[in-house]
Amino acid sequence: MNRALKAVLTTMLSRRCIGNKHTPEDKLLKSKLKWLTKEELKSFKEEYKQVINNQLVLRAKKMTRKGSDWHINLNPKKLKEIYEALGEKNE
Repeated sequence: MNRALKAVLTTMLSRRCIGNKHTPEDKLLKSKLKWLTKEELKSFKEEYKQVINNQLVLRAKKMTRKGSDWHINLNPKKLKEIYEALGEKNE
C-alpha cells in the first residue's frame, strides 16, 4: 500500500470519520499529497480508486454553504479489512 494512502486512512481513523461522520475529500487529500513525486502520485491515484471501488472508503456528494463537495468516510462494515491493510491490530 502506498505511504500516502496509509496516511489518509490513518488520519481518517484518528479523526473517527467512520459511518455517518465525513470529511471533505479535497482538503484531506491536498494536505497529504503535496510532497509526492509524479510517480508516487500516479500510484496513489490508482490505489485510491481501488479502495473506493472495494468500498473501504465511501464517497458521497454533500451540500455545503458554498455548493456541493465530495466528502469521504470509512465504511464501518469493512473496518477489519482496513486495519488489516494498515497492518494494525484490530481493537
